[in-house]
Amino acid sequence: MRLIERVRDYDEVPVRYKARLAARVDAVSGRKYVDMRAVLTARLLLLSESKKVSQWISDWKKSLLSQGISTYDSELLARLF
Repeated sequence: MRLIERVRDYDEVPVRYKARLAARVDAVSGRKYVDMRAVLTARLLLLSESKKVSQWISDWKKSLLSQGISTYDSELLARLF
């Protein structure tokens, strides 16, 4: 419960979260994918009422969609907002 309260108070996305949200690369196929932990982190960050946070998440989502991730990951991100 404390985590949710702290996240709601964020005015902007903390630097420590930004590294966690980067696209990963599959070692076998070499394709980029979105880690489920990144999606959960983004959903938590959306609990913040700050416009800066929601705009940053929107930009993050657009950036990932432009990187050629799988269709499944694209659809997963589409449901994020």
